[in-house]
Amino acid sequence: MNRSILAVAVASLLPSTYTLAQEVSVDETVVVTANRFEQAQRSVLASTSVITRDDIAVSQATTALDLLKVLPGVTINSQGNKGNATGIYIRGTASKHALVIVDGVRVNSPTAGEASIGLIPAFAIERIEVIRGPRAAVYGSDAMGGVISISTIGSENTHQLLLGYGNQGQDQQAWKSSGQLSDKTTGSFVFNREKSDGYRIYDGAPEDETHGYESQTVFGSLDHQLTEKWGVAFSGYTRDSQVDYANQYTVDAPTLETEGDFYSFAGSLQYLQSDFASVLQIGTTKDHNADGDKAGTVAKSTLTGYRKSASWLNTYTGFEHIILNAGVDYSKEEAKRGGLNTTDYEKTAKNNKAGFITALSEFGNFTAEASLRHDKDSVFGGYTTWNVAIGYLLFEQFQLVASSGTAFNAPTFNDLYWPQSGNPDLKPEESNSTELGVYGYHELFDWSLVAYRSKFENLIEWAPTGPGMFDPWIPQNVAEAEIEGLEIGVSFTTGFIEHTLGAEWLKAIDKKTDKDLIRRPEHKFSWTPTVRLENFDASMTVLRTGERYASNGEYLSSYTTVDLGLGYRATDELTFGLRVNNVFDEEYETAVTSHFSEGMLYYLGAERNWFATVSYQF
Repeated sequence: MNRSILAVAVASLLPSTYTLAQEVSVDETVVVTANRFEQAQRSVLASTSVITRDDIAVSQATTALDLLKVLPGVTINSQGNKGNATGIYIRGTASKHALVIVDGVRVNSPTAGEASIGLIPAFAIERIEVIRGPRAAVYGSDAMGGVISISTIGSENTHQLLLGYGNQGQDQQAWKSSGQLSDKTTGSFVFNREKSDGYRIYDGAPEDETHGYESQTVFGSLDHQLTEKWGVAFSGYTRDSQVDYANQYTVDAPTLETEGDFYSFAGSLQYLQSDFASVLQIGTTKDHNADGDKAGTVAKSTLTGYRKSASWLNTYTGFEHIILNAGVDYSKEEAKRGGLNTTDYEKTAKNNKAGFITALSEFGNFTAEASLRHDKDSVFGGYTTWNVAIGYLLFEQFQLVASSGTAFNAPTFNDLYWPQSGNPDLKPEESNSTELGVYGYHELFDWSLVAYRSKFENLIEWAPTGPGMFDPWIPQNVAEAEIEGLEIGVSFTTGFIEHTLGAEWLKAIDKKTDKDLIRRPEHKFSWTPTVRLENFDASMTVLRTGERYASNGEYLSSYTTVDLGLGYRATDELTFGLRVNNVFDEEYETAVTSHFSEGMLYYLGAERNWFATVSYQF
């Protein structure tokens, strides 16, 4: 493929200035996440969305969740404030089926499988890439539903101070610096502290009871070019947080909280020449959570997950019209229970080794890609996944894309080794997916129409071993599911207003019970008009979320929310911003869960809230 369309890149594992990204036209949006090297977005044969720093600034969003919830094929289901449990469903798959990468490092929990990103401030984010559909043939486990890659690494020479205040006792103090440290070195640094008193998050709670959060996050990166061909890069991320959550045993019990301590660090050695790039990366993460009485009168139970990883990626563009990308991945995960948990996991370590290869080619109006990966896991042995796709460009304005692939998701430590309840004989969950899409690129508007179907087997389901209330629950590979969906996207401009429209329909069925999967909306519609003027920005997000099947057998009602973002640049350095969520104070329920004393507990969506900011940039 022409290198002006598909540029060589070092790797997505650690975004770096030491790349050949300059070979891509400035008019092209570059995507890294799809195949772990840079390529123009129109050459990507997976369904892809890109959120840029400019998009974030115009929206005045405060969290990554605000940015993701309007994307096609993505549903955000929150059970309280943004630090509480939040489901991220990509095309109806479970949260643990969405691989989340932050600055090149996996952040999915080794103990639970899901990723917590609600407390990543939008202020820190430079870019988000979302790949919808299975990507296990490139990334392995966790990518059954898709991939979300968040980058906080900035390259523009800037320093920025942000102060924010809102209702619900919200306040924020943040600092960001990035740019050239020398002719061969770039770096970035972000500090963010924020807190909120929260809101009344579930029906039945006392009127004056709220559940809030407090967090402090730090991001940093350093990139140094050693020679013309060699470079090194480092990135780090740490978060300390305290998050209140609902007590599911009795309403009158003391407020509970989770104290979180997370960090990640990665370093890479990079080699680059005209037609070959190679990156060796080593990384580590720790995810520690302590749960219990907020007042501290009782010891908290703790869960800690560790991940050590190494990857070696190699990209070759020496063949005409072909790009080859091959590599190996290694990870070792460990988990520990402590505090009030007096019994540890039955086993506390597991590892995975993998090799993969991806080939992309362009011939005439056709573009094709194929990926093959084999994982060897210390728990369940070997597993092979594949993905193939082909695209055809018709009349320079229409592109037809078809793809098919397999994926798997490995059982977590909780599934395998939870004391007296884990099942070490679990197999990985499996899926087989197909997708057909039509994309239109026109002078006045762009549009897309994508249909997909996925079948899932050996899904892990926790079920009681007997009829008694206190009989233990054990996970088993007994569930099957089928998900079908249709996504439509349109973008156009009227005068000075840019419009983005999205519509999707989803049918997600539990094949064992023939019932809908819980918390997946049957449809979702969005409209985002945006205005960008010299000193003023404005955006509005109208989001219609359809009915969702609840765990107690009923359907939660559909609802519509409207969010508003306003920005005013008083000078080149001074900017004022305002974000109003749920402008019309829509009342709605997000989820249902069982409550020990009250029967069923209904989580409520956030009431109208506003947040004002002032930032100074120089």
